[in-house]
Amino acid sequence: MRYLLPALVAVFVVTATVAVGTPALSPGPQSGTATQAAPGSIAAPVTTARNTTNYLELPTEDTRSRIGNASLDLGAAVATDSAQLQETFTSETDVEQFRMAPNSSAKTAVLRETATDLRDRTSALRQFQRRTIQQFDDGQISARVVFRRFAVIDSRARAIEESAVRIQGLAQFTPQYTVPFEIENRFSNARQRAGLFYTDPRQNIRSSLVGTRNTKQFLVQTGSSGIVLSSADSRRQAYLRESFIDNRFQEGGNDRFNGDITAAIDFVYDLYPWAARDSNQRNDDIDSMLNGVYQASFDHKHGELLTYLDGSNGEIFFETQEKRLSTLPVGETVTARNATADLTAQVNLSHPTGPIELTVRDTASGDAVDARILIDGQFVGTTGADGRLWTVQPRTSTRIKVIAGDDHLTFTTAHAVTGG
Repeated sequence: MRYLLPALVAVFVVTATVAVGTPALSPGPQSGTATQAAPGSIAAPVTTARNTTNYLELPTEDTRSRIGNASLDLGAAVATDSAQLQETFTSETDVEQFRMAPNSSAKTAVLRETATDLRDRTSALRQFQRRTIQQFDDGQISARVVFRRFAVIDSRARAIEESAVRIQGLAQFTPQYTVPFEIENRFSNARQRAGLFYTDPRQNIRSSLVGTRNTKQFLVQTGSSGIVLSSADSRRQAYLRESFIDNRFQEGGNDRFNGDITAAIDFVYDLYPWAARDSNQRNDDIDSMLNGVYQASFDHKHGELLTYLDGSNGEIFFETQEKRLSTLPVGETVTARNATADLTAQVNLSHPTGPIELTVRDTASGDAVDARILIDGQFVGTTGADGRLWTVQPRTSTRIKVIAGDDHLTFTTAHAVTGG
């Protein structure tokens, strides 16, 4: 999981004690939504999970969820490479203009124009992301199209940030030239904005599409201007999830915390109590270049959490999580059998859009069965020699089909929203 530059926004880093543990195999109670509100009684849509980190959920039950395959796609590979090349070319042009500027005033003018252009390019990415979310939510495009577009967004955002870093560094080390403070702020702002549009889940999708990573299944869920992207990798034993709610990122008006880092920290701690419980370190550096956007990172015993709070409305609007599958608690277990086929499937559930573990065995012998698994009609992988597969669950109720040779087993999981 990548971390953004701590000097660019209000940042507080939380480090929890890391411990090795085994999954809690007993079901827990149903989770709910955190009701802690920021000043002004604005509630953040952070959902409570038992014995693990809470998570940012889409603030609506009217969502569209699909699991899709991100496999080698030459069109997507060309699009992402082209996007990166275009940004690199623009950056080279900006650098050359700065170098050729005859005096300090001209150099400052180039920097000011470049900073504005960087912001405009990032704003265009946000608009592209908004359209993609809306079109998928309306059923106009498939999950695969979403993957292609988010791969392009990831590629462009990284290139934009690299461009900002490069020209800012060039200006800072130019002899007999001092970068005005206002320009430094604008470049820092541009870098931080670009950082909101690239994540590990998006990079994994891009790697799958360009062929540098094995085919992967990813979940995409949209609703109320928000998107969730998640995946579970059995081989790497890793679960990745991001949630971005566009209309919660307002970045305008007064900071409800008035720059009080302690108040912002306490608010985020209340939303993520499990992750914060064993925290013993705080970094109270603060900067308001993004008008009161606070970033908090937690290193906990299940993995890592990065979350963003918009101080202008008291809302968590963006979150990424990475968890080790072997450490996760199980919220509920569902078992299904086909006596005729001698197949037994067991599913350990966590939460909607969260990881699920499927195990398939021969009922009579107890031996592991290598079976094909379909979720809501979409192939998500095989259980392999050990009869086990980790994947993600699209919604609270999911239809699972197990295929082992000529034998079939179909059942539905009714999810009690627990675990994490």
